[in-house]
Amino acid sequence: MDSCRSWGVMALLCLLVPGGHPVPCRVSISPEEPLVEFGTSLLLNCTSSCRNYSRLSWEVSVTKTLSRGPGWVSLNIPNVTDWSLKLQCYGIFGEQRDVATTTLHAYRFLPPQIYLEGDTVAGKEARVTCNASARVVTPGPPNLRLTLWGGGLPPSTHQGPSVALGFTAQLEQHGQEVTCEATLRLGHWTVNASATVTLWVWAAPHDVRVWAPRTVFTAGDNLTVMCRAEGNPPPQLRWELPTNASWELQGGGTTVTIPAARRAHGGTYRCLAENRYGAGAASVDILFQGSSRSPLVPVAVTLAVVTALAVLAVSWRLYRARGWKPMAN
Repeated sequence: MDSCRSWGVMALLCLLVPGGHPVPCRVSISPEEPLVEFGTSLLLNCTSSCRNYSRLSWEVSVTKTLSRGPGWVSLNIPNVTDWSLKLQCYGIFGEQRDVATTTLHAYRFLPPQIYLEGDTVAGKEARVTCNASARVVTPGPPNLRLTLWGGGLPPSTHQGPSVALGFTAQLEQHGQEVTCEATLRLGHWTVNASATVTLWVWAAPHDVRVWAPRTVFTAGDNLTVMCRAEGNPPPQLRWELPTNASWELQGGGTTVTIPAARRAHGGTYRCLAENRYGAGAASVDILFQGSSRSPLVPVAVTLAVVTALAVLAVSWRLYRARGWKPMAN
């Protein structure tokens, strides 16, 4: 204890441990390994283990602002434009000077972006790609890992600036989200960023259906035939009808209506659904009572009757001309 008193003023600038040995005053920097994104601001703090300092400050070669308080001084660099920068904090305690040194490391990290290669069409092969980039001052490529998942797809992970996933597009994937997460490891630090897109699955016309409340009619009945089709974008409908006789389209082309239909309206009603990714079709047959009988049948019957009558007439004339008589018993 006497040895520490003999120092005079220096005794005020140190702490005592058991045995009377002085502990020198120290300065320290927090965080110890500063890391900041290039072009952003940095805030560091320097603290002193002793309050009886004559000066506590920073030494740095860039534009800075300082803030002070009891036993501490903070450093603010508003725009970090150096990839690596040496920083010093120092404290003066009487004749003693203590210095803490650290190196600032900057990095640049561009968040991931997701790309869908062309249109995603149901039933077709599709591919989704995620890219990210980073720059650091350490030797070798950045420690960058990308993971792609979602949309009902198995996750895919790749160490590097790009990851891709191929799949066969399904209608159920429409509206689902695909996410890409990028992880950049910088020593003890980890920086994460992610991006998300929504799958938009296009589809050729499918499930085309044509129907009528009934398929057998009588002349004079009201005839209605309807068509529905799925697809993305919604398909356009057009009809192929058995006759050009009067008919009406309703419901945006989904329904054919024929008031007081005639036998000429009987036949095949075909609906064609089309969009830019394909086409589909379906049909229904409409019959009218009696319309299925061949028109040759009544003609043949008529000819047969006429022929029979002609034969009878000729036989009768011959009978009269030759005087045929019945044979005697």
